[in-house]
Amino acid sequence: MYRVTITNATLGQPVAPSVITTHTNAFRLFELGPAPEPGDSDYSLYFGIATAAETGSPVPLVDEVATYDGVWEAVALPTDRTPPILLPGESNSIIIRASHKARYLSAAAMLGATNDAFYAVRGILLPTRVGEITRVYANAYDAGSELNEESADTVGALGATEDDPATGNGINENGEGYIHVHAGIHGTGGPDGLDAATHDWRNPVVEVAIERIR
Repeated sequence: MYRVTITNATLGQPVAPSVITTHTNAFRLFELGPAPEPGDSDYSLYFGIATAAETGSPVPLVDEVATYDGVWEAVALPTDRTPPILLPGESNSIIIRASHKARYLSAAAMLGATNDAFYAVRGILLPTRVGEITRVYANAYDAGSELNEESADTVGALGATEDDPATGNGINENGEGYIHVHAGIHGTGGPDGLDAATHDWRNPVVEVAIERIR
């Protein structure tokens, strides 16, 4: 068993509930480059990532990840507040299981004050000895599923409601079409949009600490 601790390392970005999974090397959360398209075998997984990156909801992604071959366990890590975000400087932990074959961990969650940014770590080798801790630092990625307009009518943290994680409406409708390292916040969303001085970042954005406890 492992204790996974997520720490928000940004100045002004909330981090949505993380999806964390242990798995074998048969599973890959995503690849950089062109996004899967409808009809592709991994489109449902990508749609889950896009939903998490646009809305912050971990539910479609954690449910989809759990169906994949090679996945041992998939969990979501919310906080006790509403909305269940992790504020800058805060940490939250969860216990997750693995097996002798499922020796890897991946995790992802939305950076909340964005259009479709998310942090991710992929295929991190789990520590082997009880008490051993592995720390990794996560960059921010752009899901490529929504243009980075940074405006009040497109960013959920500013009140936008066009993206619905329950129905999928509004998800993956006008993006760049490829997953890439996010370029940050530039303050281009108008007077009511995101403020670069508050919401921009420099990578890494999250620390993931994995401790073997049993």
